[in-house]
Amino acid sequence: MKISHEVKVGAVALITIIAFILMFEFLKGTALFTSTDTYHIVYDNIAGLTESNPVEINGYQAGVVQDVKLINDGSGRILVSLSVDKHFNIPMDTEAEITTATLIAGMKIILRMGDSNEMCHNHDTLSGYVAASILDRLSSTITPLEGNITNMIVSLDSVISALNDVFTPGMTADIRSTMANVSSVTSSLKEVSNSSKDELITAIEDLQAFTSMLSANSATLDSTIKNISGISDAVAAADMGATLGSLKSSLTNLEGIVKGISQGEGTAGKFIANDSLYTNLSNTLYNLDMLLRDMKENPKKYVHFSLFGKKQE
Repeated sequence: MKISHEVKVGAVALITIIAFILMFEFLKGTALFTSTDTYHIVYDNIAGLTESNPVEINGYQAGVVQDVKLINDGSGRILVSLSVDKHFNIPMDTEAEITTATLIAGMKIILRMGDSNEMCHNHDTLSGYVAASILDRLSSTITPLEGNITNMIVSLDSVISALNDVFTPGMTADIRSTMANVSSVTSSLKEVSNSSKDELITAIEDLQAFTSMLSANSATLDSTIKNISGISDAVAAADMGATLGSLKSSLTNLEGIVKGISQGEGTAGKFIANDSLYTNLSNTLYNLDMLLRDMKENPKKYVHFSLFGKKQE
């Protein structure tokens, strides 16, 4: 049987149409060879959501937005239909969140899985909401800071104005001169450091030797410190109040004795304050000295010795 040319043309046209439809559905994101379930959500606002936008479950694309249409009841609400892989069990309390797919463009739906034991069936209706975009969250965070930022800018402008008033051409020249002086001083210090390098090395070596000596005699130093600590503890433990009180009493008595002597009281006081006693004592000593001299020069005058008895006068 011979196939006519018209039949061939019709078959090619049909295949082309079918291929075009399949390609169109594929580009829309429709799973051509996967069984799917359809779920519906009613939104007050879809924030730019369109057909073929992805539907994700925990970051995995489980389907696409199949249809978006306005509900013709005067409410302005929008019915969104999702095509989701039939292998996913969707709990009845699952929520469909519309959020941004990327930072700057594109939207998607994330299915926030619920905890219900009852699962959704084909053409069931889910609850949904629109999440705040990243820009909205940034805006809500930045808005309270606008006043502080404005005040900071005003303060910064005031500081810059004050700096402009301070850093006049003359002040700039002074700063340059100061920096030159600092550079000169630094150079001088460097020269001094180079010239005194040997002395510094010697001082460091002496310090190291002293440190080594301390380390070698650490036991002796430790014993000495412990002895000093023991003496300090003994002094601290002594009854210093009673000792100081006794010392004060002794000083008071000594002061009274000295005062009495200076006023001529008692034998010592009379001896010191009375000139006549000194004069009499001096005269007595003088007469005693004269008597002793005379006895030495004329002993017979005072001592009589005779074998035959005392001579009668």
